[in-house]
Amino acid sequence: MRARRLPHRLIGLLSTRFLSTGLLLTGLVLAAPPSASAGDGPRRIVSMNLCADELLLRLAPPGRLVSVTWLAAGPAAIDPAAAQGLVLNHGRAEEIARLAPDLVVAGRYTTLTTTQMLRRAGIPVLLLDEATSLAGIRSQVTSLAAAVGNPAAGRKMLDAMDRMLGEATLDAKDTPLPGVVVLRPGGGVAGAGTLQDEILAAAGLRNLAPDAPVDGVGRIGLERLLRLKPDLLVLDSDGDAPPALAREVLDHPAFRARAAGMAITSLPAALWVCPGPWVAEAVGRLSAARRSLAAGPRGSRS
Repeated sequence: MRARRLPHRLIGLLSTRFLSTGLLLTGLVLAAPPSASAGDGPRRIVSMNLCADELLLRLAPPGRLVSVTWLAAGPAAIDPAAAQGLVLNHGRAEEIARLAPDLVVAGRYTTLTTTQMLRRAGIPVLLLDEATSLAGIRSQVTSLAAAVGNPAAGRKMLDAMDRMLGEATLDAKDTPLPGVVVLRPGGGVAGAGTLQDEILAAAGLRNLAPDAPVDGVGRIGLERLLRLKPDLLVLDSDGDAPPALAREVLDHPAFRARAAGMAITSLPAALWVCPGPWVAEAVGRLSAARRSLAAGPRGSRS
């Protein structure tokens, strides 16, 4: 019975917003910038998805992003401090409605029940698809910046991304493509058609994983990994990350015995888990790792 009544409760909360234009939340600045006009886009934006958090923290006009997910203030975020001062939500329909948003941005795979409840309550919901390429990132940034009324921020963000990509890939065509395997925390690998695969190519690296047999959940075993003989092994995590299957491989006697010809580096997962212009930094770091391969000595961790 509670689930059936919920949409009406949400509508009631929204009605309160229209009846009381003075609604304020503790510790939150709701005023729009002085230069903004009434037609400049949504004034109260809420994010329900970490990847949307990352984009909106950089694209939303000042004062208009009122809430992001709790993940935006945690270790999974690129810059946890960026979420300081904002309301942190857990993606529940009732808590979102209490914020009286005029735009909610969620991921395509956000719980359907929640987004449907919000829409029934009259709250606009924008669903973001997962960008799986650099072109997809450009399209998503452009469309989201327009949706929040700040297209100039989108153009500035993409210009910066393209400059970083240009610097990182400047010499990629001048050297042979070293073979690389990206090993994720659960033992999975970055296969063909993924954003990580395109990032590797942009950095001048050849992804060996598409040619490697994996098990039913996309993991590659130690024996198969060693057969690939990658020039570079990329650990998809921070250098001081908690213990994970990917790092356990490094301590296996068989790996140690055959790792003499392999360079190892770590890359923060936040730089390429969520598609966004920050992947240019991932390309830059990987490009630097590629350049260091020729300098040696091999078998080192960077």
